[in-house]
Amino acid sequence: MQKLFSVMFLTLLTMTVSAQEKPPANYENWGVCPFECCTYRDWTANDEVPVHTRRDDKSPVLFRIQRGEQVKGLTGVVVTEQPGVVKINKTVDDGFIKGSNAPQLKLHADDVVYMLTPLGEAYYLFWYQGKVYESGASLRTMPREDAQKSVMSWWKLVRNSKGAMGWTRAEKFDHIDACD
Repeated sequence: MQKLFSVMFLTLLTMTVSAQEKPPANYENWGVCPFECCTYRDWTANDEVPVHTRRDDKSPVLFRIQRGEQVKGLTGVVVTEQPGVVKINKTVDDGFIKGSNAPQLKLHADDVVYMLTPLGEAYYLFWYQGKVYESGASLRTMPREDAQKSVMSWWKLVRNSKGAMGWTRAEKFDHIDACD
């Protein structure tokens, strides 16, 4: 009986450790704008855009933004349904956190990191052993094993001129890129 409990405990422990290696399904990165110079500010619709009551395409449409109409992009969330995978091919120092200019990780060949959200210029937020880091220059050159299979949705919270607020995944806005 004791042997059975030991085997069950080790199995549970292994499952817990393995679960921490990968990010949870539908990982949410709040407040992120997913490309370089992306900014939340006044945007102009370049086509009709449905705005929903919730972050769900099947939720009721609260209002529609008309082509040429200006709205305020307030914030957003990038939902990573399936992250890209990077297998480290040489030892590198990388992985930055807010408030520190020094890399926090020493990654070794065969380590695996999971790319969560693009930040622009090949920089990402990534998941490694249960924590989220911002990538540095070292990860930019690593081969991405299945980055083409990554699936992300960028939901934007917008407010129209009448003060109504709602969510959209539409990419039909001008003036999102502050570099233009």
